[in-house]
Amino acid sequence: MSDRRVDPLERDLEALLRDMNEVDIELLEPPDEVWDNIEAQIGSQQDGLANVIPLDSKKRPVRRVLVRVAAALIVAVIGVGAFLAFNSDNGEVVASATLAYDPVSFDPLGSNASGGANLVSDDGRLTIDIVDADLPTPGEGAELEVWLIRPDDDGNVADLVSLGLVDPNDPGSLEVPPSHDPATYYVVDISIEPRDGDASHSGRSILRGLLTTV
Repeated sequence: MSDRRVDPLERDLEALLRDMNEVDIELLEPPDEVWDNIEAQIGSQQDGLANVIPLDSKKRPVRRVLVRVAAALIVAVIGVGAFLAFNSDNGEVVASATLAYDPVSFDPLGSNASGGANLVSDDGRLTIDIVDADLPTPGEGAELEVWLIRPDDDGNVADLVSLGLVDPNDPGSLEVPPSHDPATYYVVDISIEPRDGDASHSGRSILRGLLTTV
């Protein structure tokens, strides 16, 4: 994978943190007149409001707050940089998933199935490649379909998108719609779908796995 481009803001923030020492992060208290001026300014805007909390009870160590903000900005910048790198690699596998069968909730036809999924970035175009697959024949009147799922905080299906039908003997590569970011739609699912004209998921999954970066 190619080296990630360094954002100037990220470089400056990292330099700021590297140069800090124990003195920099000790608790610093601004002069009293600073808080007096702030209270006066807020008081003039909130004239007539009752139960205003005094700013004395809300004072914060200024330097430490700045360190936290700087660290948060670095995390955000790194995330954006990773996203840019993620979308600029040519023909690189940027994430992969091991697809597994769940005997409790999946269709019995998938009990002997196995496989993997690679998320490939090629000049900004993202695809899911089904690899090392041993998939069952879905039977007459049915197809195998690949999905990307966005889970909610409890791991349930919040949303999903179909990537298309696949041949069990040669599942190949499927394009990820630009409107569905694999950073949030990161669960790969293969299901058995009857040819009944219903475009929604049948509920008959045979394999599923989470994409993780490589």
